[in-house]
Amino acid sequence: MSLPFDEASAAPIRRQADSDTACLLLHGLTGAPARDLWFLADYLTGHGISVVAPLLTGHGKTWKELELATAESWQNDARTGLDEARTMGKTVFVAGLSMGGTLTLYLGEHRPEIAGLVTINAPVYLDDPKLRLVPILRHFQRSQPKSPPDVADQGAMLPDLGFNSMEAVYQFERLMQGVRGNLDMIIQPLLSFRSMQDHVVPPRNAEYIQDHVNSRIKSIITLERSYHCATVDYDRERIAVGIEQFITLVRGQQT
Repeated sequence: MSLPFDEASAAPIRRQADSDTACLLLHGLTGAPARDLWFLADYLTGHGISVVAPLLTGHGKTWKELELATAESWQNDARTGLDEARTMGKTVFVAGLSMGGTLTLYLGEHRPEIAGLVTINAPVYLDDPKLRLVPILRHFQRSQPKSPPDVADQGAMLPDLGFNSMEAVYQFERLMQGVRGNLDMIIQPLLSFRSMQDHVVPPRNAEYIQDHVNSRIKSIITLERSYHCATVDYDRERIAVGIEQFITLVRGQQT
């Protein structure tokens, strides 16, 4: 039985630090800010980086709310979150887990003023052949059972919907397709984390993304101990430290 979302686990995050640097954090499909991103938010704020992490449309309740979301509504959430982050710091970075990483790439394609991008197990394609049927199935099947959150750390109790909206899966496919076709528009520094034991997103996505962007500074960090939800898994501190070091590196090259 899945642990349901409540107000605390679905809450957006907004923390102002004493610096001119801010980071927008974006959660994954069926996730939420306080579920997926609490450790990153704590760490970055503790190192002087302001953080904002919005709740994406349809998330944090049940799959029935999720089926009302669209690729465009998530893109709008990401743009709004970026605008909020820009009120918190002159220099803004964006980092996202899973679908949040896909949205991070979307912002990079359309907002060149972003200082740097970080993706964590972000997909621009999925291998599951059953996804080819989703555009049709969504008209006959509203939801499907989903596996528990993919974490190696079994002590991590993560709220979960228990089901996924077929319409949301279709909208996620639309989002990935659009982002995949415009990767060459990305010129910002890019750091990609990928878990080698990811049971949701093929780890090869990281290479595909890096091969198709036009970033001069780009690198991949491989995570050996974590599964898909790596930001709350065994490598969460490594990710947080890596992001803080990436931000410091990029800021240093701008001065």
